[in-house]
Amino acid sequence: MSYLIAYFWLSMLLSIVIGVATGASIWRRPAQARSAEDLVYPAPAESAPARPEPASEPEIAPEPVPETPPEPEPVADVEPAEEPAPGPETAQAAVPSPFLDQPDGEPDRLTLIKGVGPKLGDMLHDLGVYHFAQIAGWDDAQIAEVDSRLGNFKGRITRDRWVDQARLLAARNVAAFEREFGKMNGPL
Repeated sequence: MSYLIAYFWLSMLLSIVIGVATGASIWRRPAQARSAEDLVYPAPAESAPARPEPASEPEIAPEPVPETPPEPEPVADVEPAEEPAPGPETAQAAVPSPFLDQPDGEPDRLTLIKGVGPKLGDMLHDLGVYHFAQIAGWDDAQIAEVDSRLGNFKGRITRDRWVDQARLLAARNVAAFEREFGKMNGPL
């Protein structure tokens, strides 16, 4: 047996290298779909109301602006204090909150977004982010607010392009998502 290994070691090594290269090329190739319709998954009919399919960009309703509490009336004996100059605190109060108290219907699987794992998905749910449409509608100020609350995951929103991914997932455009970001991590 050792004689055969010593005699054929070069041909065995070449066949292993060719086999590994062939296997790698097959597994790296994306699955070929018969048509673009094969890649679009239907919306779940039982758990949530059917969402209309938009023609191109999903229309996202703006988040409601949180109500500010009324200012107390100044007491007559005390001189009114000067109003502070508008700073970053007052500018952030005008930005609508990107968070919800509870999901509207069934929450989306946020782990389909590349860069969002189970731990980060739970963290987003704890913050009040449940739907792709929420993430798709974030502006720069809202991204900064969410990013400031992500702790060790700070910077992932822009680096992994969550907003772009969420727009495609909210529109249920699986073909465009897989073309841009790679194969999805499960059904939509």
